[in-house]
Amino acid sequence: MGAFFGVFTAAIDPNLSGDVTSSKSQTARDIGKEMWSRTKSYGKSFGFIGLAFVGTECSLETYRGKSDIYNSVLSGCAVGGVTGLRAGVIPACVGCAGFAAFSAAIDLYMKG
Repeated sequence: MGAFFGVFTAAIDPNLSGDVTSSKSQTARDIGKEMWSRTKSYGKSFGFIGLAFVGTECSLETYRGKSDIYNSVLSGCAVGGVTGLRAGVIPACVGCAGFAAFSAAIDLYMKG
């Protein structure tokens, strides 16, 4: 998923990280390097968030001894809150609510 977003955004972004004051046009090699860089970066980010979510959900499930929607919601809130905390308290609260709602929606969809 992260690799897809990295390739997609690098392919459509007109402001690649090259020097904008340079008169030299970018080559296909430069664009390929930028795409590879973004692919790695986004892949690592998605991988970390997925690992944190799954690890938290499994830990909660083991601790609570139940497999229900609350594990997903609490895990989503924890991961979203910690991820948003780098930007401040308000973004942490928004991240918590957003990840929890998304986790609940996916869990309800998957379990019917």
